Amino acid sequence: MNLTLKQMRYVTAVLHKGSIARAAQGLNISQSSIVAAIDQIEAELGQQLFRRIPARGLVATDLGASVGARLEAFLDEARVLESDLLSMTGRPAGVLRMGCYAPTAPHVLPTILKAIRADFPDIRIELKEGDMHRINQMLAEGEVDVALTYRRETPEKQPFEAMFRAPPWALLPWPSPLAEHGTVSLEELSRLPMILLDLPGTRRYFKGLFENAGLGVDVAHTTKSSLVLRGLVGAGFGFSLLNICGVQDRDGSSGYIARPIRGEIDSPRFGVAYTAASAKSALVQSVLSTCREIAQRGAFASLLLAEPESTTK
Repeated sequence: MNLTLKQMRYVTAVLHKGSIARAAQGLNISQSSIVAAIDQIEAELGQQLFRRIPARGLVATDLGASVGARLEAFLDEARVLESDLLSMTGRPAGVLRMGCYAPTAPHVLPTILKAIRADFPDIRIELKEGDMHRINQMLAEGEVDVALTYRRETPEKQPFEAMFRAPPWALLPWPSPLAEHGTVSLEELSRLPMILLDLPGTRRYFKGLFENAGLGVDVAHTTKSSLVLRGLVGAGFGFSLLNICGVQDRDGSSGYIARPIRGEIDSPRFGVAYTAASAKSALVQSVLSTCREIAQRGAFASLLLAEPESTTK
């Protein structure tokens, strides 16, 4: 069978997306290239890999699902082989695909990418962003090798290297009476309208902090953008909660200010998620070692409004 790595990727993309058009868009190639790859492998096997169902797109046959699983396993091994061959000189080299939970990207990526470039200048990083659901999907579908995300939304079986715990903190209009205090409580916050970051996993987590304390909260506005969220708080529409604290959140110059929350509170772990297959790669192991080292020396302490706790896998 004469099937290239590219054609294998095209077929597995269709299996995941359920559509030639969506697969082509995700891969940034023409639909005709994907159709040609499917036609070739179906012709050589003498059987269909997909059923064309109106209004549902392409649905994998039993053979198609089995072939797709074998192709994905082979592609994972091919990526590991490629990086290992490039690294045989003693310096890890090649392309590593990294996903990142979008709201945290501006805060954690610069530190991590600078450290990787300093430690392993021959590694090139390709970045993809998304919400936590999308990050898990990218890992499961092999779109990324590693992902920077919170542990609370990754499957328990997912390998995960924790870098720090991120206690939630309050974002308050500045100036305002409650913001005058050095710290705030959930009870004090529950009396104010809330601006909620409404992404997969965040609604349940942030509202759950109040529910677990026996408190209600009035969600006045929701947004999927942490930038819009900050703007709404700065305009006096309410308070919000976040886990990563940027420099701009601390001085009140933008109309809002960050304040730590008193008491015992659920503080999720943030770190690097990866797959068992990608863990075999010299590139992934190199990046994990860099992330581990910079976490141990407290490189992320400036992002937290509380002392970072020790982390475990």
